[in-house]
Amino acid sequence: MEPFVYELPTDRIAQRPVHPADTARMMVIERASRRLRHLTFRELPSILRADDHLVFNDTRVVPARLFGTLSEGIEHHAELLLVREEGPARWLCLGRPLRKIRAKGVIAFSDRLWAQVVDVPSHDRVVVEFRTDTAEPLEDLIRQHGTMPIPPYIRQGRADEQDLLDYQTIFAEKEGSIAAPTASLHFTPELMSAIADGVGCKTSRITLHVGSASFLPVLVDGVLKPPGSEQFIVAPSLLDSLQETRRHGGRVVAVGTTVVRALESAVRCGGSDNMKDTELFIQPGFEFQIVSSVVTNFHQPGTTHLLLVEALLGRQLLAQAYEEALSSGYRFLSYGDGMLIV
Repeated sequence: MEPFVYELPTDRIAQRPVHPADTARMMVIERASRRLRHLTFRELPSILRADDHLVFNDTRVVPARLFGTLSEGIEHHAELLLVREEGPARWLCLGRPLRKIRAKGVIAFSDRLWAQVVDVPSHDRVVVEFRTDTAEPLEDLIRQHGTMPIPPYIRQGRADEQDLLDYQTIFAEKEGSIAAPTASLHFTPELMSAIADGVGCKTSRITLHVGSASFLPVLVDGVLKPPGSEQFIVAPSLLDSLQETRRHGGRVVAVGTTVVRALESAVRCGGSDNMKDTELFIQPGFEFQIVSSVVTNFHQPGTTHLLLVEALLGRQLLAQAYEEALSSGYRFLSYGDGMLIV
């Protein structure tokens, strides 16, 4: 199935989040009535019910993007995005410009740190080995040179000090993501207090470490490409509690598409206190077994995230919501506004 595509003007892509974060706009999409409402995240408690159960992702984004140079008579800028640690000092990476990185074989990040290409496992990735001639631990050097991996559509992917705060959710605890679970960026301590005190519904956390599945193209040479594998943990006790919520008529509200993927994976393979891998591909025709409602952002055209949202809304209501968001001045993508699907 062709993913949903729409025209997104570049000036509608948010380059910074609003502050306070819970003042971001929130479109409420009522599937049964097909009604669209315009609120803010600060008004979310007015939509929630005491028997709802909100689930957040407690993954923490690591400073996984490194900028360096390739020397070929003249210096060429290059960057690596660390995807997965393969061994001592070895990382599987995405890189730009990848062809030149492979050809040259070495990226210098400073006079103390460089990376040597040691393997080319696929057409879009390389494995590098970091090296140094100092006594300082390599892990510390990599962290010193790493920046927050904001998407390329935000200031060409060049993060600054403010992104250390802006691109991390208040739930961030377990390190492992190379992209933020952006739906949770709208939640503040004040909003969480209002939900706890004013609504009294349950809130819980799962872990899904966001990988390259969040930004790689879904169509490659006209063929639909499933998202890559991601690691997750959903405790068996939480899964039991969520199923109890559903049995008693409450709503399981997944805050973010990462939470949807983790919960729908767990309900199929069982909860676990240990990391599992999921390759679940949620697209139109998918039958949701545990998730009732979703909080999510406005996503890039033609992405797996939009296929997941379309599985909830259908193509017609999805298109209606996005057309309404564009005509009503919503801010799009990671630092933009969001929606609540009920």
